[in-house]
Amino acid sequence: MDLADLLDELADVTDPSVLVGIETSDDAGVIALNDDLALVQTADVITPVTDDAYAFGQVAAANSLSDVYAMGGKPVGALNLAFFPDQGVPVEALKGILRGAHDKVREAGALIVGGHTVRDDEVKFGLAVTGTCHPDQVLRNSGARPGDLLVLTKPLGTAVLIGGHKRGWIEDAVFDEVLRWMMALNDIACEEALAYGAHGATDVTGFGLAGHSREMVVASNVRFRFWFNRIPHYPEALEMIARGLSTVVTPQNRESVKDLLEFVGDFDEPRQTLMFDPQTSGGLLVSLPADEAHAYVEALRTRGVDWSAVVGEVLPASPGSAAIEVREHD
Repeated sequence: MDLADLLDELADVTDPSVLVGIETSDDAGVIALNDDLALVQTADVITPVTDDAYAFGQVAAANSLSDVYAMGGKPVGALNLAFFPDQGVPVEALKGILRGAHDKVREAGALIVGGHTVRDDEVKFGLAVTGTCHPDQVLRNSGARPGDLLVLTKPLGTAVLIGGHKRGWIEDAVFDEVLRWMMALNDIACEEALAYGAHGATDVTGFGLAGHSREMVVASNVRFRFWFNRIPHYPEALEMIARGLSTVVTPQNRESVKDLLEFVGDFDEPRQTLMFDPQTSGGLLVSLPADEAHAYVEALRTRGVDWSAVVGEVLPASPGSAAIEVREHD
């Protein structure tokens, strides 16, 4: 019995107040409190992506808050989830992590109201986040519709660039830009998605673009066609992959979609692998009406979400066809 089976037995998904449970592996749970208000609840923990404690606290917080934005929600409160060793890490570094998270949560308009600390051999940090939304405006990963276009709001390649920076293969200035985007909230992407009538969304994190797309196509019973030339990615990411950088998660991400994904065209290994690269605090993948998608992108870019791009289209499910198709060009 795997984790999904255990959760299926325990989750209370039949209660009518549960608007989103575990049934589609969505980014957060949503519970309706009344006709006008629903709670969005999530939790996430990551390991350090940088030696800068304050920056790591901000990235970890942005990563946790992102699940609320992916559901169309607004964060209101958070609890620290801190896994710290007894020795070996300076107290100032631990304070820096907590301070970074605090400042990022306040930036989101929410409050940290407590938390929980666990003694662990390795530093890990994240948040349990509660948000709110209107019950009629929940963005589900099951909402993609044939005819929609797909928009991605942040570039791919964070995992290999984190690894490349640790090895001294990329300059600090390059990694500072990666950190800036990992620290960036997905609040604007969420707000504008609701304004432009998005049908569904997810945030692209540990499963990579391919893995999170798998969840959406299965939940929505549709097909995705991506155009690789439009997918935003850090230029140095393909170089890092070509030099042999990967993660322990990347092969698992590839395996999870092996029966669903097809590359159409002459794709070298680095470009294929980029689709499976696990993202830390990645962007939103938003499915919205074709006649609104380009205006959505322009609205995001006007507000500073510069990497946003239309990256694909949603097609009807078709037996015998790959559920996720990646073409070289549109």
